[in-house]
Amino acid sequence: MLKLILRRNVKSGLIGGKKFEVHSRIETDKDLVALFKGYPDELVLAYKSIWADRSLSLKRSEFLRGTKFTVTSLNELIELEERLQSAFDQVRRMIEIVETFQTDIALEL
Repeated sequence: MLKLILRRNVKSGLIGGKKFEVHSRIETDKDLVALFKGYPDELVLAYKSIWADRSLSLKRSEFLRGTKFTVTSLNELIELEERLQSAFDQVRRMIEIVETFQTDIALEL
């Protein structure tokens, strides 16, 4: 079982504004650190926000151990959560590939 856990918090910002925090982590019963030992720590997320002047990148190890993000608008929050879902799909695919080395894979179109 592999799950992406997101926890949202709202914080008061300067001059009465709001800041939104998102804590993300992956939950699994597998030892993913051991699974990826010896493999390069690749980026699973890299993008430039369309809602703010901000770029974000995230390596697989950071994603696996959990990380916190702070954004300043609901649009940014939605964008971030969508990108985290994409990164989660990327990590899930990486796990499938590493676990199936030395086997034949049949792909159909």
